[in-house]
Amino acid sequence: MYDLLIKNGKILDGSGNPWLAADVAVADGKIARIGQLGDAQTDRSIDASGKFVCPGFVDGHSHSDLFILDSPMAEQKIMQGITTENMGLDGMSVAPILKKDIPGWKRHLAGLAGDPDVDWSWQSFADYLDTIDRRKTATNVCSYVGLGTIRLKVMGMDGRKATANEIQQMARIAAEAMEQGARGISAGLIYPPSQYQALDEMVAIAKIARRYDGIFDVHMRSESDRIVEAIEEVLEIGRQSEIPVLITHFKIRGKNNWGRASALLKLLDEARAQGVDVTVAQYPYTAGSTVLHAVIPPWYHTKGPDHLIAMLRDDREPIKKDIRERMDWENFSAIVGWDKIFVTSVVSEANKAFEGKSIAEIAEARGDEDPVDAALDLLAEEDLAVGMVNFGLSEEDVVQIMASPTVSIITDGLLGGNMPHPRVYGTCPRILGRYVREKKVMSWEEAVRKMTSLPARKLRLKNKGMIAEQYDADVVVFDPETVIDTSTYESPRTFPKGIDWVIVNGKVVVKDGEHTGARHGKTIRD
Repeated sequence: MYDLLIKNGKILDGSGNPWLAADVAVADGKIARIGQLGDAQTDRSIDASGKFVCPGFVDGHSHSDLFILDSPMAEQKIMQGITTENMGLDGMSVAPILKKDIPGWKRHLAGLAGDPDVDWSWQSFADYLDTIDRRKTATNVCSYVGLGTIRLKVMGMDGRKATANEIQQMARIAAEAMEQGARGISAGLIYPPSQYQALDEMVAIAKIARRYDGIFDVHMRSESDRIVEAIEEVLEIGRQSEIPVLITHFKIRGKNNWGRASALLKLLDEARAQGVDVTVAQYPYTAGSTVLHAVIPPWYHTKGPDHLIAMLRDDREPIKKDIRERMDWENFSAIVGWDKIFVTSVVSEANKAFEGKSIAEIAEARGDEDPVDAALDLLAEEDLAVGMVNFGLSEEDVVQIMASPTVSIITDGLLGGNMPHPRVYGTCPRILGRYVREKKVMSWEEAVRKMTSLPARKLRLKNKGMIAEQYDADVVVFDPETVIDTSTYESPRTFPKGIDWVIVNGKVVVKDGEHTGARHGKTIRD
């Protein structure tokens, strides 16, 4: 007797192999049998005639770190077929952390990882995962440990070079987190304090993560004018530490850089030919999304968020001057322009009307002559808790990168506010509907591989990412004729079409396109 039988579907098993006409039987949370099982006894059956049956999608770059505690049903992810989320990205995991650093780190992460007022009682990496398990989530959850978080614990927000002793301390913290279940280490090399880390420091920690079969997931120092130098730094970390390297949300920002995708992909292919295990991840959109305080040069973050907020209120002229004049950092306003930077989330009701508007529009509405002042005013009023979307990518580059066999698909979505990036709700159906069915950039089989077995393998998820016997029964049933994203920049909080059934650990979470309220996800630690 099986708990669930999925009949008459076409199986995309996640490997990239051609689809297979077969049934899938589920028992005790596992895929028990695959084959012609018409006579099998079952408690429940799903008729998947005309549908594809595939593994649950694995989101290797999720910013649900704190949101998952407030919203454990994870509708934004589960309704698009994502059954496993990986957190702790961009060097900014929420553990491990010293108790004294929690208030400041909450403020630093505001706008990125979730509600800063969440009941933050954990300190160790294991304590954080235990907290998620007690919450009972709809999706499975795993996490990296962030290099910025590790550095915070040893050096605070200090921008100086680490000493040998401090590097040893950071290596020990990384080892402890890996032993407690971290999938690898992450770096956000445009975000303090990870931005202050030098090559030798990152290599030393990467060598430790490598001993635990971990991965190095990196937001590079530049995705625009200095992108080649940024790639070379990442490749050198891979060479010296021998750790697998994943360049996250690989993209090319700024019109003067458009058209470079082919040359940059060739650079990565050459590194692979030389033995560097480098792959990339991508979201299928021409706009990025991050915290608005990324428009402030990193050297103003070194004394922590409270000092930065005080400067924004009382002594902002040096900040304004550097934003206008200096390009020795990832200067968003200069690269894409204030008219292409839109506010996605704020905390105060007084500024809610600005969600969805560009900084240039906000400056005009507030009577500010200078958009820089409008941005800095908003950050000061919101205690830095502002999210943004910025437009600066080329669709041609996006498509060319997407076609690479090394690319896995991620959401990288900030979940807060009324106007989040549409990728929060639509990434996976957009790949299937727009880029497979409509544009034919790749096959169904290849698209599913990029969203299942490829990210699962990189994250060492031993029983996820495949429709195979004895694998966890995380399964999606979708309609190839109708699957599509519906979320837009103007109306982002809408669920996709064509994701009919989603099963997590053998339990139905989405039935006929509706969330059942089931929460059977688990944290992944081994």
